[in-house]
Amino acid sequence: WAAIRELDDRRRALPFGTDGAVVKLDAFAQQRHPRVGFRGMAADGQAEAARKLSPRWACAFKFPPDRAETRVQEITIQVGRTGVLTPVAELEPVLLAGTTVRRATLHNADEIARKDVRPGDTVLVEKAGEIIPAVVAVVPGRRAPGAAPYVFPRECPVCRTVAVRPEGEVAWRCPNPDCPEQVRRRIEHFASKAGVDIDGLGEEIVGQLLERGVIRRLPDLFRLRLEDLLPLRKSGEVWAANLIAGIGARREVELWRVINGLGIPQVGAAAAKELARTFRSLEALLDAPFTELCRVEGFGEKTAQAVRAWCEQPVNRALVTDLLGAGLAPRAPAAVAGGLVGKTFVLTGTLPTLAREEAAALIEASGGRVSGSVSRKTHYVVAGEEAGSKLTKARDLGIPVLDEAGLRALLAGG
Repeated sequence: WAAIRELDDRRRALPFGTDGAVVKLDAFAQQRHPRVGFRGMAADGQAEAARKLSPRWACAFKFPPDRAETRVQEITIQVGRTGVLTPVAELEPVLLAGTTVRRATLHNADEIARKDVRPGDTVLVEKAGEIIPAVVAVVPGRRAPGAAPYVFPRECPVCRTVAVRPEGEVAWRCPNPDCPEQVRRRIEHFASKAGVDIDGLGEEIVGQLLERGVIRRLPDLFRLRLEDLLPLRKSGEVWAANLIAGIGARREVELWRVINGLGIPQVGAAAAKELARTFRSLEALLDAPFTELCRVEGFGEKTAQAVRAWCEQPVNRALVTDLLGAGLAPRAPAAVAGGLVGKTFVLTGTLPTLAREEAAALIEASGGRVSGSVSRKTHYVVAGEEAGSKLTKARDLGIPVLDEAGLRALLAGG
């Protein structure tokens, strides 16, 4: 423990970030002892390569997150692309874990009430997972006399529409689909790498296009002309031409990217790929009955209901029709006849040479599916360094575990 304490004292001066240490036996003879070894070791003392990712002679120790004391200047409301109203603590700048923190999420109205955070309060802030600033607690005895409890607003701070709180949810929402902030965030999401991935169309440019009235809705992106963009920048001919070319290059993007970019509730990248494989066009997806949606790989009734509800809304159907009319022509996935057809994979940890996206692409190119969670329907788990609970669950369920070499061998054999 002395070594861990020493590392904790020294880690802030290291040229890289670290949030913990690994404690392990450094004597090879002790590592090979039958009562130590690896999880999953056979009776003869040998372990498969993939199982060496989980040695009993090594364990992780996480350092407590750094905390800092600062003051809440005000509480503001951030409007998300789905209309969720998220409270944010605007803080007096404070140095925390190597960066200056000025804002921290307060999550929702219930969380504010539970912690009783009020403007002017002195609070403790930490970075959840060493990344996301969060308000941990109010410092007792430091509240100014007469500080009033925070009252969560009952209207959207941008469009002033009365907020709603659906039954069973903790979040308050702005129900106005034309709220300017929702429109901006939906366009940002659609153009992002998670969506159709339009080169050169980031948050700043989207904001500028909306503020100048060059675009008003998502389909307007695909109607942009060079002369629309030239007034936005001095000597901006090259920039404007590049942006027009970037948008044009994504008119025939993969169908799953369009589905994911539309922001359908309960639908992420994996679910979007399943919907694209199953229905093969936006028109077919809009008309898909609930029973057919329930049959989609990995879908339960809740997800099927969310997709069906989105598709039934006239504003969403009009959006899809307008996008197609503006020249968007999504590509249906190619028919696959690889050796992994019908097989479901889960990726966890860091592989030696393949990024997770690359490994997923290889699996899908051979007909396999990539899921985000391990279940009895999973055929293989591909595990790399720092594999977590997914690896443990796979072993508990007796699901085969592959390392990168094993995955490549399976792909080659398929």
